[in-house]
Amino acid sequence: MESPNFTGISRARSALLRDVFIARNAGRAIGKGGQWLALGLLLWSVSGRADPPRFDFYLLALSVAPAFCEDAPQRRRGFAQCKGLSERGFKRMPLTLHGLWPNRRDRRHPAYCAGKSARAFCALPALALPTDTQAALRHAMPGTADCLERHQWAKHGSCSGLAPAAYFAASAALSARVNRAIGDEVARHMGREVDLAVLRERLREYDRSLAHAVVFECRTPRTPDPAKRRPMLREVRIYFTRDPVTGAPGQPLPYVRAGAKHYNSGCPRGRAYVDSPLD
Repeated sequence: MESPNFTGISRARSALLRDVFIARNAGRAIGKGGQWLALGLLLWSVSGRADPPRFDFYLLALSVAPAFCEDAPQRRRGFAQCKGLSERGFKRMPLTLHGLWPNRRDRRHPAYCAGKSARAFCALPALALPTDTQAALRHAMPGTADCLERHQWAKHGSCSGLAPAAYFAASAALSARVNRAIGDEVARHMGREVDLAVLRERLREYDRSLAHAVVFECRTPRTPDPAKRRPMLREVRIYFTRDPVTGAPGQPLPYVRAGAKHYNSGCPRGRAYVDSPLD
């Protein structure tokens, strides 16, 4: 769908219509679009709204939860998302939403655009999101159990220029899109290695435009268990353009245009171990 033309209307009204348009179409991407126009109008006020900082593109960061939780013992003990990790949950959402980050090509990425807070995640203000957005976000981001969405909004979403409803609707929709393309293949290799070439081929088959926008990141967890100290698939990162009209995520952006040198970031011999939530 083409973006609406906001020329000739006030900046505040333009911002409002833009956010309604983004939220409505992101909602359609996750199957719940009919309510977005009314919800957007009710939930977002344009009074006192500041222009967002300049940035060049978006980076969608998706985590592989078992590897994230393995990275430090305190995570398994303290994080609700790690204590609740299960095989069923992993298969339902193999790649979980970490965040959608406004990025700059010079790597001086904007952050905390509404002011930095050192408070714990759950001490940050709760976000007023539509019911459908909340449900989609809980599915995409198990870290909502630890108030991760509050931190992501404070650090990254506040720099997007979008309303919280539009920002998180887009985040959840893009997460679902990537999981549809390669989530099953990641889950199928639980407890063993997967060749990155296989994942890239799946992208070409199911969502070709994503194939050159994705970078796979492997990292060795800081675990006390010697048997688990091996490079694991930790994150899948996907680049998207910034729509010049709406400011929302646009089309997949080839990673080389975002400054990444290769689709393989730290995965030995082009293979990635997919950690299991069962051990």
